[in-house]
Amino acid sequence: MEKDNKSILVVESDRVWQTRIRNHLKEKGFKIYSVDSAQAAIDFCIKNLVDIVLLELNLPDKDGIYVIQTIRTFNNTLPIIVVSSRNLIESKILALDAGANDYMVKPINLAELEARMRKEFRYLVNDEKHQFTNGNLTIDYDAKTIFINGVEVHFTNFEYKIIVLLAYNLGKTLTYDYIIDHIWGKGGQDQNGLRVFMAGIRKKTNRDIKSSKLIRTDIGVGYRMNKIK
Repeated sequence: MEKDNKSILVVESDRVWQTRIRNHLKEKGFKIYSVDSAQAAIDFCIKNLVDIVLLELNLPDKDGIYVIQTIRTFNNTLPIIVVSSRNLIESKILALDAGANDYMVKPINLAELEARMRKEFRYLVNDEKHQFTNGNLTIDYDAKTIFINGVEVHFTNFEYKIIVLLAYNLGKTLTYDYIIDHIWGKGGQDQNGLRVFMAGIRKKTNRDIKSSKLIRTDIGVGYRMNKIK
């Protein structure tokens, strides 16, 4: 399998299975992250860019179906493979209808898991939706690169994450605290610091009259990315 530094998020509360999957994929050269709860999985996917999610449905705080549904509200392209002990057909239907790409029942064969992952990576290579375009702004999620009027523009790591968060929530106003919590975590930044980053983003994106309307400030509330025709 071509790794290309692909990153995998393992969402698993069973330590034995979490360790087994982590160790196997790490040996294969993947960059592995792991969490053991639904909320931690959602927060991680908002704050970070991963190439695929391996998800157990039986989680201690909320059902894994909730994780799928929530991720699909801000990311329609992230591959999600359910790797669960639930073998009921109803569970499979619920997961797939919620937006899961695939479903495997434990105990699984790890070689088969890799084959399922290869299939999802092939789909992504040919999936034009893995790029986001709004007006003169284009985000290439695979390359983690932003283009303005077709020209690559350098954004810092945090600037990039802010733009991606706003793009995932196109047309929605995100409060200052929401952005701060999802980019830095609670207490990781203040509103004045966020304003500095937003000023940098505006300076790099404002190339013409149309792009000047891309990022809107709702005074006293937060920021949003407007949909530009």
